[in-house]
Amino acid sequence: MERKALLLLLAAAAFALVSVPSVLFNNAIKKYFSFVGHWSVANIKPSRTGIIPPARSRAERPVEPPQPELRFAKFSIKIAGAKDVRIAGDFNKWNPEALSLVKKDSKTWEALVPLPPGRYKYLCRIDGQDVLDPLNPDTDMEAGRKVSVLTVK
Repeated sequence: MERKALLLLLAAAAFALVSVPSVLFNNAIKKYFSFVGHWSVANIKPSRTGIIPPARSRAERPVEPPQPELRFAKFSIKIAGAKDVRIAGDFNKWNPEALSLVKKDSKTWEALVPLPPGRYKYLCRIDGQDVLDPLNPDTDMEAGRKVSVLTVK
C-alpha cells in the first residue's frame, strides 16, 4: 500500500506542476488581451471621408527623362609605400573623401566607379598630396592646374 500511496502522491504533484503554470499563463493571457472585449466597433469612425482621386492615364503623366547608362570606370594606381590613396574629380565634386582606393597588393591601389559615358577630370591624392595619375597620360587644365582626364565610352 505504501507504493500505491507514493504513486498517487507523485501523480498529484505532477498534476499540480503542470496545471498551476498553465492556469497562471491562461490568466496572464486573459489579462493582457482584456482590452479587446471593451472595443465597440460602432464608436470607431473615420475622421474624414476619404475620396480617392481619379487615376491619370499614361498620356497625362509627366514624361521622365531616360536614365543614363552606367559604365564601371576602373581607377588603378601603382605606387610603392603609399598609405592612403584617394581620387578627387568633377564626378564627385572634387571631394577626395568621397572615393578611397583599396590596396590590392604592395604597390597597386584600385577602385571601380559607376559613371555614365563622358569625359571626366580628376586628381589622385596620395598621402595628402595631389598628383596626376601616373598611369594616365591624358591631361587637361582645370582651374589653373593640370589634371588627369578619363574618357568613359
